[in-house]
Amino acid sequence: MEKYDVILYDMNSASEIKGTVYADEGDTSDDIILEISVGKNTITEKADSYLAAYQKLRDELLKIGFGLKCNGSLINANQSGMMSYTSRIYLVELGKQALTKDIVNIWDHCDMTSFPDTKEQNNYIEKWFDSFKRI
Repeated sequence: MEKYDVILYDMNSASEIKGTVYADEGDTSDDIILEISVGKNTITEKADSYLAAYQKLRDELLKIGFGLKCNGSLINANQSGMMSYTSRIYLVELGKQALTKDIVNIWDHCDMTSFPDTKEQNNYIEKWFDSFKRI
């Protein structure tokens, strides 16, 4: 079991609070299982890839008014199949191939002011894939 200290942005009070995500990264299950407690809410999500589990957790936090200030919350976060059981992701740019230098940790803090959900993130990644068709 791993633990990651994160910063949550409370959208109601426009303030930041510290949180801890506990991650079962395949120790007891084939799935990635993530859990965080915020106030009286405990959210547990799981999926067969790390980014998918992160997205589920992030979307549930958004529903209760909290954004995760982590690289995984950025609109351009993407994970290759080879990385699916790791906390590593690419931060991609339209029209550019993802390179090793674009790999970051999903949990690393990033300063952000808007918090896209999974649908918005997936739409961006589709645009990224489509951007290669124009080259």
